[in-house]
Amino acid sequence: MRCAVLALTVVTLVPVPGPTARAVPVLVAALQVSGAAQSAAQASDATKIIVQAPPPAGLTSAAAWVGRTEQMEAHLKNAEIVSIQDIGTGVTRPRRAHLKPTDPFESLVWKVLPPGRKSGYWESYKSEIAAYELDKLLGMNMVPPAIERTINGEQGAAIMWIRALRSVKQNGGKLPEGVVWGPAIRKMLMFDNFIGNPDRNAGNILIGPPGEFLLIDHSRAFLKDKDLPNKVERVDAALWDRFQAVTRDDLVRVLSPWIETDAIDAMLERRKRMAAILDKLIAKKGKALVVINQ
Repeated sequence: MRCAVLALTVVTLVPVPGPTARAVPVLVAALQVSGAAQSAAQASDATKIIVQAPPPAGLTSAAAWVGRTEQMEAHLKNAEIVSIQDIGTGVTRPRRAHLKPTDPFESLVWKVLPPGRKSGYWESYKSEIAAYELDKLLGMNMVPPAIERTINGEQGAAIMWIRALRSVKQNGGKLPEGVVWGPAIRKMLMFDNFIGNPDRNAGNILIGPPGEFLLIDHSRAFLKDKDLPNKVERVDAALWDRFQAVTRDDLVRVLSPWIETDAIDAMLERRKRMAAILDKLIAKKGKALVVINQ
């Protein structure tokens, strides 16, 4: 689902020693301006503590599909549609379809967005599937399963409905605080830079157990624009290694059913720009403060 970008006040962490403490202000800026210059990254590390609502009792991981991707994808593709209804939020008018059988999950998000520009924005249901396929390739486990399907004569993206989680917007529009959230925030910003996603906002970040986000709503991603939507300050070491290991052939194999070759080339250019910025930061600050091991 998509919702308007929130005009959040800049909220920063209570000072915590170590390189992860400044990651949260960077994300706050990203939510405010949806990819514009993130001046909040230079803000003072102090002032206001954010209290996170607890995750659902007994939840150990929000990514319930991990280790069962084939089963989840098959359910998305083959389950009977019992009923379908408007969700009532989001400018792209997503719908919710209820399924039979109800195991392993009871419903899916249905998005019918033929590729093209709408109201000045690139939109495509295929970008939703590309984001999931790239997440699998990178081993992130942050983007819910999505497949292509035809329902009632319409072709679109069928996406696993995530139960029991609240978005950052539903949680008051404020990010959870604490060093434990640093890795998830870094991964999200890296992913959005790689796929050229200008539309990350408080409504499409779901809050899981401590340290875990799920990322939804990528229909505006995979632009041919080579600019980075987020400021690069530090990266997750393991994910950055996987970014660098991915070849053009890998991306073409996984993503060419969903996005054009020009969009894949733009991804590679954005990765190159990220690498150049990181090289300068490492030369200035040292690798330990820029490429962060969890």
